[in-house]
Amino acid sequence: MVKKSTSYTIDQIADAAGVSKATVSRVMNGTANVSKDKQRIVEQTIKRLGFEPNPNARKLAGGSGGSIALVLEESTEEFFLNPFWKDVVTGFISETSKSKLHPVLFFHSKDDEDRDLINALVRGNYDAVAIFGWHRDIRILEKYIPERMTVVFGGKQGESTRFTYVGVDNIEGGSMATRHLIDIGAEKILTITGDLTVESGRERLAGYKKALTEAGHKFQESRVLKGDYSQESAIKALRTYLTKTQDFDAIFAANDLMAIGAMKVLKEFKLDVPGKIKIIGFDGTELAASYIPALSTISQPSLELGTQVAKNLVSVTKKKRIADISLTMNLIVRTSTQKK
Repeated sequence: MVKKSTSYTIDQIADAAGVSKATVSRVMNGTANVSKDKQRIVEQTIKRLGFEPNPNARKLAGGSGGSIALVLEESTEEFFLNPFWKDVVTGFISETSKSKLHPVLFFHSKDDEDRDLINALVRGNYDAVAIFGWHRDIRILEKYIPERMTVVFGGKQGESTRFTYVGVDNIEGGSMATRHLIDIGAEKILTITGDLTVESGRERLAGYKKALTEAGHKFQESRVLKGDYSQESAIKALRTYLTKTQDFDAIFAANDLMAIGAMKVLKEFKLDVPGKIKIIGFDGTELAASYIPALSTISQPSLELGTQVAKNLVSVTKKKRIADISLTMNLIVRTSTQKK
């Protein structure tokens, strides 16, 4: 019986399997077709010996080292405060670990230069990169990211012809939230936007406008409060608005964190939720369910988002083709939009 070890060379694997070194290399790297019989023999031999290939050696041989990067263009504060990101990263890490991949996490600040990130990714020689929360023009990535490096976005990022994405239809999500408020009788609906430098922020605002127009309600720019997905931005924007007028009956906040910030302000101004003001968020986080009153929300599958992006990247390291994936959203109705 052959003792398991991780120190075998490709030559030794080839001898044990009774095939050529080139065949072993092809099976490991997926760089050429190999007969099913030979592929099965090589894979069984690798498993029997407990061989673990060196990723850097595989890269030097022209194959895939299976190295991937996870880029979050969010501050560490936003990452730790917003449970949405916790779920996304949990799904991503859980899926990649099944394939024995260990992604490198990059926090790319909104204030950092794009070329700094690109240079770091190029130096790291990554096969594939997942990017979440991208705030910039995607064309700089299309221009400077090497062709060999595959990028998958968490969320749609413009009409890129090169990069794929996994995400939800944010225009429809914004429309769903606003239609729900209209359906329960709201007529004067505020919205607190997400960061409008991000595709999701712009699209959720577009969904709000779309639902108003389709219902015959006049869109009013004065009812658009600028947020950036942080709770603090919603608190500041709504406080400022309430010093001028209280002439509204509902709020659509572009994420749950801002919706909860808005409810804190409404409580300060003694505006009862849901008696006086109805409010709905977006994301479907744990915070929405646990807050009092419980927050209605458009739920997007954050855990699945991370998982599906990871599956696409794993497919890339196995030389498989990938495509855009659209995830399903759900309207979850809770106390914050119930009639009293």
